[in-house]
Amino acid sequence: MTFSEALRRVTVISVTALSLILLTIPTASAQPELVITVGDTIAAPGTINTVISVSLDNYHDTVAGFNLWLQLGNPDIMSFQTNEATVIDTSYWDCITYSGEDCIDSVLTNPLGDWDFIHIDTNDVQIGSFDTTGTLVGGWQNVAARSLSGTGLDLNIVGIARMPFQPELPGIPPGNHGETPLIKLLADVYDIPDTATDRTVQIMVQWQFIDHFSWSRPDGSLIGIVYDTILDTNYFLCTQWAGSECLKWEKVPSPPADSIEINEILAPRVDTLTVIIDNGSLTVSGSSFCGNIDGDDSPEPNIADLTYLVSFLFIGGPPPEPLWVADLDCTGGEPNIGDLTYLVAFLFTGGVAPCDVEACW
Repeated sequence: MTFSEALRRVTVISVTALSLILLTIPTASAQPELVITVGDTIAAPGTINTVISVSLDNYHDTVAGFNLWLQLGNPDIMSFQTNEATVIDTSYWDCITYSGEDCIDSVLTNPLGDWDFIHIDTNDVQIGSFDTTGTLVGGWQNVAARSLSGTGLDLNIVGIARMPFQPELPGIPPGNHGETPLIKLLADVYDIPDTATDRTVQIMVQWQFIDHFSWSRPDGSLIGIVYDTILDTNYFLCTQWAGSECLKWEKVPSPPADSIEINEILAPRVDTLTVIIDNGSLTVSGSSFCGNIDGDDSPEPNIADLTYLVSFLFIGGPPPEPLWVADLDCTGGEPNIGDLTYLVAFLFTGGVAPCDVEACW
C-alpha cells in the first residue's frame, strides 16, 4: 500500500466517523411558548368553594386574551360551581358565498371588522364562579365562565384584557412563570363516603377543540397555533332552474348534489411542541389518612396522635383504626418503635412529614 492510498483511507474513515458523531448529537427541541397548568387539589367531602387554580407560563409573547375549556374526567366527585342566568348573545357573520341575494355560506367574524349580518340569541346558561383576586387577570375588562354542557361538569373560561374602545391594559407580559395564578375557579365537592375507593377526578384541558382553546397577543394574532393545508369540499344543490341555468343554490352537507366545489384551506391546530398542557386533579380526603392515629378531625398529626400511639405500643391501648394510618415510616406491617421515632422527629425536631400526609392536607 502506498502512502497516498493509506492517507485516502484514513481520510474516508475520519469523515465517516465525523458524520456518525454529528448524527448522534441531539438537536435542540422547540422552546415552549405557553405552559398551562391546572393545579392538583385536595378537599374534604362536602366542601364548597374549593379553589381550582389554573396557572400560565408565557415565555415570548404578551397574552391579552384567552379561551380555555376544562372538563371533568369523573362526574361523581365534584362539579364546577355554577349559577343559572339568562344572557343575550350577539354574534357577527361574514357571508362568503351568495346565491342571488341569499347567503348560503358564512363564517363567524370579529365585530370590529367587516361583517354582513348579526345573529342574536337569548339563552339560559350556567355561569361559572371564579375569583380573580391576586391573579393575572385581575382588572381585566372581560372575564367570563360558562358550563357549555349546562351540568357544571365542564367550564369554558374567556378572558379579554381590553375591550373595544376601552382604556389600554397591558395584558400578561412574557416572563411570567407561574408564581401568580392565571385564575381561580370555584368547585363544590360531593359528600363522598369514606368507603368509596374512587376519590380522584381528573381536570382536563380540552386543547383539541380549537374553538375553545386559544391564546392571543394584543394585536389579536394567536399564540402557539400552526396551520395545515387541507382540501375542503362543498356540495351545492340547485333549488331553482331557468332552463339549464341555476338561479338559486343551496349548500348541502353531502351528495346528491348538482355542483361540487373543492378549495384548499388552512386549518388551524395547536402546536403541541410549543404549547404544553399539564392537566390537574382533585382528590377527596377521608377521615383516615396517614398520621391521623387517633381518628380525630385534625388536618395533621399532633400530640394526641403521639399519645395514642404510645398507649397502643406500651400499655395495651386500642389499636389505630385502620392500622395503616400509623405506618408513618412507610415500611408496612403493624405500627412499631420506628413509627414512634418518626412521629417524634416530625413533631419536635423538624423531621420529614409522615408518609402521604402532605398529600392529604
